[in-house]
Amino acid sequence: MTVAVVMAGGRGERLWPLSRSYRPKQFVSWKGNSFFRATVDRITPVVGAENIYVVTQKKYKELALKQAPFIPPSNVIIEPQGKNTAPCIGLAAVIISTLKSPEEIMIVLPADHFIGDERTFQKLIRFACRLASDDFLVTLGITPLYPNTGYGYIHYGESHQKEGEMEAFKVLNFTEKPDLETARKYLKEGTYLWNSGIFVWKAKVILEEIEKYMPDLYRGLMKIKEKIGTPQEKEVASKVFKNLESISIDYGVMEKTDRALVIPADMKWSDVGSWVALEEILEKDEQGNVVLNKHLGIDTQNCIIWTRKPVVTLGVKNLVVVEADDVIFLMPKSHNQRVRSVIEALKRQEEFKKLL
Repeated sequence: MTVAVVMAGGRGERLWPLSRSYRPKQFVSWKGNSFFRATVDRITPVVGAENIYVVTQKKYKELALKQAPFIPPSNVIIEPQGKNTAPCIGLAAVIISTLKSPEEIMIVLPADHFIGDERTFQKLIRFACRLASDDFLVTLGITPLYPNTGYGYIHYGESHQKEGEMEAFKVLNFTEKPDLETARKYLKEGTYLWNSGIFVWKAKVILEEIEKYMPDLYRGLMKIKEKIGTPQEKEVASKVFKNLESISIDYGVMEKTDRALVIPADMKWSDVGSWVALEEILEKDEQGNVVLNKHLGIDTQNCIIWTRKPVVTLGVKNLVVVEADDVIFLMPKSHNQRVRSVIEALKRQEEFKKLL
């Protein structure tokens, strides 16, 4: 009684211009495979292809099924609008609890993450499922490698259960993306983990917590539930989503619930949420550069050069150079978290909107 829910409706704006509105980063091919297909492949041995659900936008349904044709088309859940993870997860939970069972355990996965150690991931997920069977909300927390300011953090307390080398802890709180000084403090204290955005729980349990902490969302989900399987389902879902608050499940439920457990996970993970994050998953040359194609670098250090044409650089450091079909993008790595400001600027300029 376990299913996987792959959230694949995001836009991946911080990886522009590789990630675009017509092909966001989860569907972009990386070394012959997309993040979406890799996510599906690593969870298939745990739940089986017939128990994988994909939540995405209508315009990405065909792309999802093309990249993972073994997933039943009926298992693709369409979000009427992107409203962050709480409405996305709530919609999946109400559909799964109605069409399958409220007791169904949901493994909720972002579609755009990199996980290098898949065997460890699967082992941890099975442990999380056993914990979730006792009505806990379980998440995987990544053991921090350095004081990262781009991730949220999970502060954990006393041990709840140990199984071999794996251990689950009570969650004390979720914290915002910290400044560098705070991130260093978290790393030193040793009881903070990066928030992976991977969750495991029963469909009925997450709906109970949504009812308790997000009553407006719950009422909307119940309106959708009444129409599941009827000709009015899409129309009602569209009306409901139009009025929903855009909010993450972390803020909406996980920060408030007393049922949360976290399992520390060391599985070579990255959310690849920015260009600089590529340094965590790709090899560097002797000068610390991450290079996609041919590159002649003279006095060039710590750059990311993602182009199809050969590139020659002289005397540059900490630079990001990206070539897409119709645009070339350059920025210093220090502006890594500001790429969304480029998206907003493009939206305001009519001649550049085609680059979105």
